[in-house]
Amino acid sequence: MRKILLTSVGVTALAVSANATDFTLSGSALLNIDDQGDTTVANTINVGVSNTYDNGMVLSLSQNMNAASTEFTITTDAVSVTFGDYDQNEKNPGLGGNAASADISGDGVSSASDNVGAVSLGATVAGMGIGAAMNAAGDTMFGGSFSTDMGGMAVTIGGDVHSDNTSSADQTALGVSATMGDLVVVANSVQNEADAGVDITTYSATYTAGGLVIGFQGSDANTSAYSATYTIVPGMQFELGSEDNGTTTTSSAQLQMTF
Repeated sequence: MRKILLTSVGVTALAVSANATDFTLSGSALLNIDDQGDTTVANTINVGVSNTYDNGMVLSLSQNMNAASTEFTITTDAVSVTFGDYDQNEKNPGLGGNAASADISGDGVSSASDNVGAVSLGATVAGMGIGAAMNAAGDTMFGGSFSTDMGGMAVTIGGDVHSDNTSSADQTALGVSATMGDLVVVANSVQNEADAGVDITTYSATYTAGGLVIGFQGSDANTSAYSATYTIVPGMQFELGSEDNGTTTTSSAQLQMTF
């Protein structure tokens, strides 16, 4: 069965500054229509505030007005600490090539989703990115990444080890990203405990030609996605995507506007 999904997104942002404190107000509205004419609407409003102190430390707060969760971040030159977001500092490169609703699953640590009591640390040490996190459930995650240049090709390698409170949900993710001019290729591998599912390898490629970005995603689980994103004018883009989950192909479109 083929499903058609049309999504329209509008985002509005307002930023003001007073007494060295920056305030932001942003939001989004989504309209989804499937091939049977069913529609769903979702609206989101986000409020943020940040302040830079005389010692260079930056305090950032964000609140999704549609949810009870909050996010609190303190940043210095080489270290950032985020409260309320467990996977804030994941280090494995994620897949590209997603547009509209065409985005396969399988890359990264999917079990890292419990933000209750979460603390996430990100740091840069000798050119290497370090990530560490824990939460109230007893989950922990550690990761690292580094970037280098190989004959004009920018390469980033990163990985994360997630130890879940329930050991059967432990995961290890490792990825590599290579940028060759307008072409970006990503490969990602996730090892799962036997009870949590089989291991999976995913990959993606994106090519940029002016205002057009062509994308592809695939996996050894026979899932795939194709996408195209065109920037009409700065702040407005149109996306098309088609995803095959192994049994059903779903096509989608999205008009995205940012302000």
